[in-house]
Amino acid sequence: MRYPLAYTVSIVFAAVVVGGFYLGGVGYFALPIVTYILIPPIDALCGLSRWPSEKRIAEITPAAEWQYRNALVLSGLVSMALLGWALWAASHTPLLWWQFAGLALSIGMNAGMTGIVVAHELVHRKEPLTDALASLIMSTIGYAHYPVEHVYSHHAKVGTVEDPVTARRSESVYAFAVRSCFGGLKAGWEIEAARLRRAGKPVFSPSNRILRWQVFIALLVASVTLILGPPSLLLLAVQALVAVFIFESVNYIEHYGLVRKAGADGRLERIGIQHSWNSSHILTNVGLFNAGRHADHHLEPRRPYYKLRHYDDAPQLPYGYPGMILIAALPPLWFHIMDREIDRLGAHAGMAG
Repeated sequence: MRYPLAYTVSIVFAAVVVGGFYLGGVGYFALPIVTYILIPPIDALCGLSRWPSEKRIAEITPAAEWQYRNALVLSGLVSMALLGWALWAASHTPLLWWQFAGLALSIGMNAGMTGIVVAHELVHRKEPLTDALASLIMSTIGYAHYPVEHVYSHHAKVGTVEDPVTARRSESVYAFAVRSCFGGLKAGWEIEAARLRRAGKPVFSPSNRILRWQVFIALLVASVTLILGPPSLLLLAVQALVAVFIFESVNYIEHYGLVRKAGADGRLERIGIQHSWNSSHILTNVGLFNAGRHADHHLEPRRPYYKLRHYDDAPQLPYGYPGMILIAALPPLWFHIMDREIDRLGAHAGMAG
């Protein structure tokens, strides 16, 4: 989308959550209804966008780039503000179990769709303030290791059995989520420990980027418990679980079954557009900062979201992200659809579970 304001749709998502809460009734589930019932068919009807072309990329002015950046940061701040409001609301509003469930599900979905997508984009910016915002967002779901693991492990090992974030063929999203969750944590710690050892510093020290934010998580949990009470602490935990599952579902659909082949000399081929599933569905990409242009992201990780390109030759998802997440939740249906897509691709597919 060529209009920076289009990427502030996350504010609409936040308004849906807050408005649904005060509306009551089915309103507690307004965001899940919008995301997984209304958006998938509309996303399919809207079709694909191949914008931007190389010509259009060259025409993006510095002022427009600043607007794109501001839309990203604003969305991250809105996501954090929404979580803060929800924690307050849970402690000040008597809620029935199903009302609490609707609120926790909605906040977790917003974190998984907006917060984590913003954090993912920010970890590639290499700016102190944006790095801090990315780590803050990921820490609220217990993923303090993500900025280290994603940049230095996933991007280096994608499409291999060494990458815990690459889903294997015939592996369900549920099995993958558990493996990726713990495997990503292990990979992040190993990378950070190796960095500190090379610098002659102890692993358990203030220089440990992961440890610093894990201490923050402990302080956050303690503060929420002492200031707001058990309902808010439960909300914090449940929304984190929901967000993590949505996040790992996205990881699952982005690389499922795609592998980097080894040459005659045993060396792996370079990462290319054939190693990521691409989606250029319009609503998916407007709502998720072009996360669907995943092939180009792995080709050039530092390329900002508004310059990511569509490749016809990249493996293409049949539906947008919300629809694919729903399909992934039903493994037999997922295998029926995606294994046939893998078989069509041939050479770069089929890493077994």
